[in-house]
Amino acid sequence: MKSLILRNKLFVVFLALFIIIGCKQTETVIVNDSPTAIATDTTGTEGANENEAGFRKLVIGDDQKIYSLDPLFADNTVSMQATQLVYEGLVRLNTNGDVASGIAESWTVSDDSLRYTFKLRPDIFYQDSEVFSTGTGRRLTAHDVKYNFNRMAKAEVPPRAAQLFMNIRGFEPYFQEQRMVYNPEKRNINDISGISVPNQETIVFKLEQKDPQFLKKLATPYAVIYPEEAVGEELKDFSPVGTGPFNFSKQPSDSTYIFSKFNDYYDANSIKLNRVDITSHSNEQDLFKSMSTGNLHLIPQLGPQLINSLLNSDNTLQSSYTNLYNLYKGGATTYTLRWNAHSTISKDEAAKVRRISSSDSISFFRSLPDEYITSTVVDTTRPKTTSPSQLPPIYAMYSDDPFIRTYLGSLSEALSKENGSLKMIQHRAPSRKTGLFLTKSYPLIPDSQWSNYEPIFQFSIDQLALVRNEIEQLHFNQYPWWFNLRNVTLPAAENM
Repeated sequence: MKSLILRNKLFVVFLALFIIIGCKQTETVIVNDSPTAIATDTTGTEGANENEAGFRKLVIGDDQKIYSLDPLFADNTVSMQATQLVYEGLVRLNTNGDVASGIAESWTVSDDSLRYTFKLRPDIFYQDSEVFSTGTGRRLTAHDVKYNFNRMAKAEVPPRAAQLFMNIRGFEPYFQEQRMVYNPEKRNINDISGISVPNQETIVFKLEQKDPQFLKKLATPYAVIYPEEAVGEELKDFSPVGTGPFNFSKQPSDSTYIFSKFNDYYDANSIKLNRVDITSHSNEQDLFKSMSTGNLHLIPQLGPQLINSLLNSDNTLQSSYTNLYNLYKGGATTYTLRWNAHSTISKDEAAKVRRISSSDSISFFRSLPDEYITSTVVDTTRPKTTSPSQLPPIYAMYSDDPFIRTYLGSLSEALSKENGSLKMIQHRAPSRKTGLFLTKSYPLIPDSQWSNYEPIFQFSIDQLALVRNEIEQLHFNQYPWWFNLRNVTLPAAENM
């Protein structure tokens, strides 16, 4: 980690270089000798410090996997939550869902709401990493911010982040060229015109139209900042390096990610935890078993089976668990059942699926508390059709989301009662064989990449988190992907 001694030595080296090259050019070098709120390093080697008195480790469990810590590839809530441990954006959201300062210490908005100017904090350093030639985290600059937004438009990354920022002047044409002009030599646009860097501490965004949600979009996990050095030639080469409250420490197995406190975080005193582990489990039963044996402290999203088994008919936690856990409610995730018009499923057959989805025969909705789930038949302007008396076999796209899998199982049962059948195949993208598939969208993060596929049915699931009652200052808000461990505390490891 950086230390004051190391920085003083670097200052002497820089001063010597000034004397040598002073006659050739004028340059200003800023050395930050006193970063804000540097805390005592209590992480070190996990195995050693974990046994020390006062070591605080939070273990989070999920039934979905983290496939990448590259923010642009975060495709489920656990990945987005992990992203917010390592990285931070220009702004972030607080417990109330309001915009708070992140790596930008201040910002101004023009009178016409089309120009946003951000002033970066002067004390932001990246976490130490081998991606830097010295191994020591360098200072973050406004050019890093611009690089991140340029990368959102590239053809080699998913379009989810870019779709949030198409309203930035010049973003959409730059995006289209990157995605549709395959020969780089034929591209005429080499930059996003609406993003400028007046100096190292200032970044300016110009919008095409007013966007009241622009600041909140900047607070999503897709707009966090990382250095260009962290990006490799391939996805597997990406190195998780940010400026957030936790370092990515190691991944001892496919199912476990370990994060340790970043002691040079500008607000390090707000981080009371020494370590955070995120573990994935193959099913909900294993997840709760690990929770009940004390190996987990937090499940951020209960799946359908755990909701059914842990809650009373009045939607409260069963009394046998109240002395151990607290139940928290957060924002809703919306699932949309879509018909693939390019598949072998006809319009009439899709209409019948729509009718069946809206009927009481879908046991999935009867089994979940009304307070936490809402469903809607999507009303389209298409002409009415005559539903066939018998449906051919229908194939649905694969998903590891427990709500999608449970819903498709219930839909399959309902279809079988009407001489139909539904099967899930190992395709993660729609093909001609895939007649139906479900997409997910979150508040501020829509699933607009699927807008060309007709929606049939929608349901929304509120986030329900199960938390050990020893944990204090943990909150959730209206955004199910939001995660904040600042000021969160729990007893030392030996007392849990």
